[in-house]
Amino acid sequence: MAAFIIWKTRFTSMLHGETSSFEAANVPNRSNHSSDDGLNDKPTLQGIRLFPSLTDMPIALFAATEDESAIDRTKAALLDITTEMVGPSDGLEDGDLSPTPAGFTYFGQFVFHDIVFSQIFGLPQPTGKTHHLKNASSQGLDLSGLYGRGPIVDAHLYDVPDGADLTACRFPIGLPCMKDSMLPVDRKTVSGRDLPRIDMSGKFISVEGRRSPYRPLVADPRNDDNLVLSQLLCTLMCIHNRIVDLLLGGGTSDPAEAYRRARVYLTSVYRTVIINDYLRKVLASDIWDHFFASDDFQGTGVSALETFNALPLEFTFGASRFAHAMVRQFYVVNDSSAEDPANLRRMLSFSSLRAGGEIPIPENWIVDWSRFASAHTPLKAQSARRIGPFLSKELTIAGLSSELNGTIRPVAFMDCWRCYDLGLPSGQDVAGAVKSALGDKGIDVPVLTGNDMLPTAACAKRYVYNAGRLRAALQRYPEFLSRTPLSYYIIQEASVLGNDGGHLGPVGSYIVAATIASALFKAADTNLSSGRLIPDVEPKTLAGLLDLNDTAKVPDAVLGGLVHSQGFR
Repeated sequence: MAAFIIWKTRFTSMLHGETSSFEAANVPNRSNHSSDDGLNDKPTLQGIRLFPSLTDMPIALFAATEDESAIDRTKAALLDITTEMVGPSDGLEDGDLSPTPAGFTYFGQFVFHDIVFSQIFGLPQPTGKTHHLKNASSQGLDLSGLYGRGPIVDAHLYDVPDGADLTACRFPIGLPCMKDSMLPVDRKTVSGRDLPRIDMSGKFISVEGRRSPYRPLVADPRNDDNLVLSQLLCTLMCIHNRIVDLLLGGGTSDPAEAYRRARVYLTSVYRTVIINDYLRKVLASDIWDHFFASDDFQGTGVSALETFNALPLEFTFGASRFAHAMVRQFYVVNDSSAEDPANLRRMLSFSSLRAGGEIPIPENWIVDWSRFASAHTPLKAQSARRIGPFLSKELTIAGLSSELNGTIRPVAFMDCWRCYDLGLPSGQDVAGAVKSALGDKGIDVPVLTGNDMLPTAACAKRYVYNAGRLRAALQRYPEFLSRTPLSYYIIQEASVLGNDGGHLGPVGSYIVAATIASALFKAADTNLSSGRLIPDVEPKTLAGLLDLNDTAKVPDAVLGGLVHSQGFR
């Protein structure tokens, strides 16, 4: 998830949601109708489907009663269920956390932003019966959230090198502010470690008298959604700048050529990290092998994929929502916060997208990546939560999202309701389609239904009280257990078939893998020449990628050697 200007923060959702005016407009879906009468005569949503055969099989709303319409009864049931999806605070002693470092939650958010920016929300009401889902992102996993459309078209995102040449090739980096003050630190003694930001007068945030609201000067403002995500983007900016400076200081005289080489190398590493590290952690191993096990990462499953010009609805509003289950309730950001971890609401406050946001980011809140992804200090690294139906309380109780009519809702509710509202097939129907698509590949895809959709024995042992309440809520709605919204099916499947939520199950893995493989190899706008996929490129891990910004871990000579190797010339 490309450049976008208009932003409405009152419709903010936490992760992988459209935090913009795209979320605030009237669209042709079930929630726009006060009753079920004539529903079939209303416009319908049309978008790319991973399984076209299921297009005419939307998940059924709960049956209407004398007192409630089908829509109202469905919403009431979802509120009853999702309110009970709250899990305890993060705790190693309860086995609540997964083997996956916490940084991958937000790296995944960045990756999903890179390939999908839904234009369904905010578009005018169609005159006919079909409303097409479009994508504002380039979709090709090309770091569009960092580079935008490049320094020629998006020149406002770029800075120039030192010297007489004014060719745009670097990124401006914002200064953090001093502790307990909104004034920036001294540029002479502290390097920039925040996103570049401007105020409403168009001035950079570097002087007193700034006027809110503030805006991040970045290609995709959604990447300023929370502290970890904005710090990830800032780190990538700094890495690009470091590579450009090394090239310009080491014999490359043309800033445009330095920009090109830095972009090709960084995009190549980024794409390799997605496949080799992120997807290895979140996918079932046999599904990873099906799509990516080859010398060029193009496994046997890639050839069967269609060329997409948009992202599948099953991914955009279904499988991608699994990342919400990985979100912790508390984070230790750096050594200074070790004794007083930040809760999720505080992490969200470091954003230009929210009124009263704590920006520029205070100097003492700069993210220490050894706490999120480091391979060097594993005792410091925090883990993400297990993928399952027990979420952080901020996502199950707090009003961090909204319906299109402005009704504030928890994220967990909206993840489920969108599946009904947009007419996605049930999780069971999608599981059957995945089973058929894999055919004789020897990959087992059980279709979970009935009691399979209740909290597992492991969850019941880990969350005794919470699991009992969720079980009771689910049993009040047997139709939910047999016709389950896809987003819920995916996280429950991970709990049942994904090593107790350590990774996705086969259905969730297939949808995520197929979507990313399509973005890499099949998207209409894929441009691998801007960042070639070379399996032996270094580094291959998220920790290694982030270390490229640390001269102590990756000295200039080492980084220069990496950029010059593998043909990045």
